[in-house]
Amino acid sequence: MNQEKRVFLASPHGMCAGVRRALETVEMVLDRFGPPVYVLHEIVHNNFIVNDLQQRGVRFAETLEEVPPGAVLLFSAHGVSAAVEEQARSRNLRIVDVTCPLVKRLHHCAGKARDVLILIGHRGHPEVEGTVGRSGAKYTFVVGSTAEAEALTPLPPGSRIELLAQTTLNTEEVGRIEAKLRERYPQLESAATVCYATTNRQRAVRALAGKCEVILIIGSPRSSNSNRLREVAEQAGVKAFLIENAGEIPAEIIAKTATIGVSAGASAPESLVEGVLERLRAAGFRVENENCAADESTAFSIPPIPEKS
Repeated sequence: MNQEKRVFLASPHGMCAGVRRALETVEMVLDRFGPPVYVLHEIVHNNFIVNDLQQRGVRFAETLEEVPPGAVLLFSAHGVSAAVEEQARSRNLRIVDVTCPLVKRLHHCAGKARDVLILIGHRGHPEVEGTVGRSGAKYTFVVGSTAEAEALTPLPPGSRIELLAQTTLNTEEVGRIEAKLRERYPQLESAATVCYATTNRQRAVRALAGKCEVILIIGSPRSSNSNRLREVAEQAGVKAFLIENAGEIPAEIIAKTATIGVSAGASAPESLVEGVLERLRAAGFRVENENCAADESTAFSIPPIPEKS
């Protein structure tokens, strides 16, 4: 007898409160001002969302020089440095700051550091660049692995050393890096917490790993939290694939797998999740909702939007 083909949907999965807030704000800005409106970098790391907004008149700029003076400019959910914010204001741009409130909290903590700040994160990621650019410490270091923690330069004796973390990291990896740093600097003061949404989605994926042969993560290749979900699944001993939509599901997985887990990164819209589930249903899979790993009721208020002149 053939084994029943089943899909387990992780809970929670998909969009977090910070992403929903950012997208709702873009909609309100478009309604108020009409196109074009500008966003510094991608509003969130998801190609489906970015492409849709581009078609509706949102222009994504990599530098402030690409934004005409006086234009409406949104800072992305990942945040920006103090220098970038100051430069934007000096160009008389009409700023709407949709930085995730949890990233804002990270900025606040970085700004209070005075001697040494160590930030666990990925160099080049907008959130890391923005946080480093908010640091009030004399010395700021970015550490991305236990090897980098081991190789960190000696710090001035008696320094107050404060530790923070990018909000979208692998929680277990953050723990390993912090443990290595604490071996070297016992006086380390840590507030290195990954955000609730990243933590919950990783917990849900780990719960899937014990019952699935393969886990599909829906998200952009540029999405940090989506890549971490794939890593978490693989670390739990399950083959995992990062896909952007139903069309990217490997054919051999559909043909040769009986149990598949599905989750989605915090910037993936639910329509993409439904598309993947529908593709699997059409291939004979029965969809089951997994037990909820964490209840989420967080909601953030919309940031101030300037009046149309």
